[in-house]
Order: sequence, then C-alpha cells, then structure tokens
Amino acid sequence: MAERTWHSVSEDRKGGRILNQLFLAALQGATEFLPVSSSGHLLLFSNLLQVNIDLQMVVMLHAGSLLAIVLLVYRGIFRALKNWRILINLLISTLPAMLVGLLFEEQVESVFSSLSFLPFFFIVTAVFLLLASLKDGDRSLDQMSPKHALLIGLFQAIAVLPGVSRSGMVLSAALLLDYRREESVTYTFLMAIPVLLGASLLKLGEASLAMNLAFLVSFLSSLLALVVLKKVVLVRKLRWFAYYCLFIAFLSFLLG
Repeated sequence: MAERTWHSVSEDRKGGRILNQLFLAALQGATEFLPVSSSGHLLLFSNLLQVNIDLQMVVMLHAGSLLAIVLLVYRGIFRALKNWRILINLLISTLPAMLVGLLFEEQVESVFSSLSFLPFFFIVTAVFLLLASLKDGDRSLDQMSPKHALLIGLFQAIAVLPGVSRSGMVLSAALLLDYRREESVTYTFLMAIPVLLGASLLKLGEASLAMNLAFLVSFLSSLLALVVLKKVVLVRKLRWFAYYCLFIAFLSFLLG
C-alpha cells in the first residue's frame, strides 16, 4: 500500500511538473513577440511555480517560436533576401546583442538569478513603449541607414536583461526613428529570426514527449502573439502593452 501511495504521489508530481512546463511554454511563446519580455515572465513564473527550465527545454521553446515567425513573415524574409540593404542592416542590428552576450555573460546570468531588479526592467520597457506609441513615422526599411540599424541593435542589446523586452525595444527604436508602423513590426519580426536561431536547434532530435508538447504549445502561442502584436501596433494601441508592463512590474515587486 505504501509503495502504491508513493508511486501515486510521484506520478502526481510528475504530471504537475509537465503541466507547469507546458504553461511556461505557452507563456514564453506568447511573450517572445509581445513587447512585454519573455525572459522576465519566465524568470518570474518559474520562481513562483518552482520549475527549473533546462537548456534543452529552452531550445524547444525557441524552436516553436522560430517556426511560428517563419510561417507568418515569410514574405518579409523573401523581401530581405532580395534586398542587400535590409540584409546588411539586420546583420548590423544583431551584432550589439551578440557582443554583450559574449562579453558580459556572467554578469547577465547573475541578474537572472534574482527577482530584485525585475520591476525596474519592466518599467524600462513600459517607458519606451509609451514614448514609441506617440510616434507615427513615414520611413521605409529600404531607407534604413547603417547608423539606424546600429541604434536599433543597441536597443536590442539592452534586452539581454530580464524584464526588458527584445521585441519591445526593437519596435520602440524603429518607431522612435520615424519608421512606419508596419515596417517597424516587420523589422522586429525579422530581427527575431537570428536571435532564435542563435538559441540552437541541435537538441531537437533528443526531445522527450513533454518537450515535443512544449514545442507545439510554444509554436501555437507564438503564432497568436505575432498576429496580436501586428494588429495592436497598426491600430495605434501600443500603450496597452506599456500599461501591462507597469502592472507586471508592480506584481514582481510584491512577489520579489
């Protein structure tokens, strides 16, 4: 009887852990593209749920997001492949975050070990989103200069910190530099591709059933988030995300 009880408790714990992982997969998929910081949400809720996310799980979550963005913005990808200026600018924009990740890896990892700074970083995202929501430019990606690409890349580099949204910073930078809303969204989506590829897909063949489910959940929630973000930006309601970031900053302050 004791052995059966222990087995039942063990199975319940395993089931609960899988459900928590699937919840975090949905959360990561949605917040990867919504400008509210996926890393901040994962840090906050993984601490609340007491779930450790290992490297292989992170790879699966990013793979799901990658598939979603490739399916949704394939026209933008073809456009970039035909336009050397956009390709070069994407490369320039990617470099700052890569350098920060390589040079300050230990410092960044130390920030991820605590919730202390999370409220402040969420507020940073909110401030930039509020500022960007006031802009309505008319520039095209075909007009983007290397200087602007570098500035956008520097904004993205700040987003290595949990609570600072990568998509939010890229989108804000493009809007503040007077690029059209639809062009800003397109560039934000295109810049996500090298970031997600950088997470590496090498471990996909080793995935367990739970991780395959996490991949599927991340893919579906990412797809939904991409559609929502595009519609919200185009109808000029970006400030909604800023208000949400202020709310989650307050929540993380209370829970930290």
